[in-house]
Amino acid sequence: MRPYRSVTGPLVLILVGVVFLLQTLSPGLRWFDLFVQYWPWLLIGWGVIGLIEVCIQFSLNHSLPANGVSGGGWLLVVLICALGFSAFEWHRPDTWWRQAGFDRSMQAFGQEHEFSVEPIQRTAGRAPHVVMENFRGDAKITGIAGELVTVAGHKTIQSMNNHDAERANTQTPVEIVSKGDRIVIRCHQDRAESRTTVTTNLDISVPKGASLEATGSKGDFDVSSLTGDVDISSENAGIRLQDLGGGAKLDTRRSDLIRCTNMRGTVDLRGHGTDVELTKIAGQVTMSGSYGGSVSFHELAKSVKVENLRTDFSVQQVPGEIRLERGSLSMNNVVGPIHLTTRTTDVTLDNFTEGLDLSADKGDIELRPGRLPLGRMNVHTGSGNIELTLPQRAGFAMKASTESGEIENDFGSGLQQRADGRGAKLEGSVGDGPDVSLVTNRGRISVRKMTGEVVNGRMALLPPVPPIPAMADKW
Repeated sequence: MRPYRSVTGPLVLILVGVVFLLQTLSPGLRWFDLFVQYWPWLLIGWGVIGLIEVCIQFSLNHSLPANGVSGGGWLLVVLICALGFSAFEWHRPDTWWRQAGFDRSMQAFGQEHEFSVEPIQRTAGRAPHVVMENFRGDAKITGIAGELVTVAGHKTIQSMNNHDAERANTQTPVEIVSKGDRIVIRCHQDRAESRTTVTTNLDISVPKGASLEATGSKGDFDVSSLTGDVDISSENAGIRLQDLGGGAKLDTRRSDLIRCTNMRGTVDLRGHGTDVELTKIAGQVTMSGSYGGSVSFHELAKSVKVENLRTDFSVQQVPGEIRLERGSLSMNNVVGPIHLTTRTTDVTLDNFTEGLDLSADKGDIELRPGRLPLGRMNVHTGSGNIELTLPQRAGFAMKASTESGEIENDFGSGLQQRADGRGAKLEGSVGDGPDVSLVTNRGRISVRKMTGEVVNGRMALLPPVPPIPAMADKW
């Protein structure tokens, strides 16, 4: 009898070949990020393949393997788990070992030594281009009236003894170099020996018309009251921008928080991080990368485009709020058309205008346009319920279907409902209006009437009816 052979090995070779082929075709695709997020699917896929093989062998009356997974297979499972877990921990911005300070030379050992940075001033004109090179530490940059650049602050040096700390302080002076309208702030932290780590925290004031370009390895940036553009690139940084007249381009490998408030220019976010807060942005907003925490947008005057591993969407304006968290997305008072593609996410849209194109692999969807006239809607989810609540006077042409589930309709005989196998379909029109298409493969569809009245094209909910008081017993 021929020994049992598995197809897992050939499939692994095919998968590896496909990955390398796609890497040559799309060099910018972040394969490491995909592995960090979805490495458990390797084990799930392997288990599914093995289960299918066993079922096929059993159906053909062939001998079954004595062990579902060989010794070498278990070794590979342990290796995948170790690599996947290690990659995930390395990728997170808030791991314990980063907070302990193991980024360089095992900083948990030794002692911290504090040194002051004497104030330095240079005349720079009214609109200089300020550059910070290879910076490590916290920097607060504030725009002020005048033409002076002023730098002050302190250093924190981690070393085993006082002698090494003194030498590292001497090796890493802070200086300002003028090159025309270009002002370069250097901390020379790369001159320190490997067994010491120098963190320089600076308080910098520059002319209001200045623009800023900064690169760093670790530390927070707090920038305010500038009219020029801001370009920050950092391995690990929290970034707070406020009252800026120019645009902002931010690229972080890790970030606990990015907050931008009251900005007149565009905002371009790239990279990885946790929380993002954007409020009162007059320019266009684009965000691409992986942000695993809470992402919120408030009062954005122009278009917004977001692309990450789980959800892609674009809208034209956000007078209200957008909030994206792990497993949920909500929008309230946004101007479309809205284009939204998501994976496993529950979606709630309130008071949106213009058209809607929504596609979800899995997740419940709640839609409450709340404004007249309605825009065209095309909504599809692979698995999940769809609930659409419309104003009573809304006009639309409906096509709704579910392959496995029920349909509920509050708009009466204008919409014809019929069974379709294990599912149902709803078709028809109510007055004159745009096409509305609702499709779910597995789930319930509800088309409901909103209780309220339209005021200036927007739905205003009526107050609840007070309960009828109980009648006193006349006896």
